[in-house]
Amino acid sequence: MADLKLKQHWPELFALFFTLMGFLISVIITQPSLSYFAVFVSGLLAGRLYYIQRFKPILPSVLIILGFLVGYVAGSFWVSRFWAIVFFLCGFALSYYMHAKGIIVSFKSKGFIE
Repeated sequence: MADLKLKQHWPELFALFFTLMGFLISVIITQPSLSYFAVFVSGLLAGRLYYIQRFKPILPSVLIILGFLVGYVAGSFWVSRFWAIVFFLCGFALSYYMHAKGIIVSFKSKGFIE
C-alpha cells in the first residue's frame, strides 16, 4: 500500500526535497554576488531539465523547478527576492534558448559523440 502511494506522489516528494535544498542553499550562501550567481546557474540547470523533458509529461518537472525556486526565494534573506527570481528566469530562458537553437546539445542528441 505504501509503495503504491510513493509511485503516485513522487513528484511532490521530489518538489519538497528540492524546496528544502533551495532553502538550505540560499541560507548558506550569504554573499549577494555568489547568491545571484548560484540562482542563475540553477536557472540554467532548470532550463536544461525543462528542455529535455519537454515532450514527456511536464508537470513533474515544473513542480520540481518551482519547488526549488520557492525554497530559494523563501531563504534568500541577504538578497532581493525580486532579483533572485529575475536571475533564475534569465538563466532558465538562456539555457532553454541555447538548447533549442542547438548551441548546447544534450547527451542523447544526434552527433554528440562522433
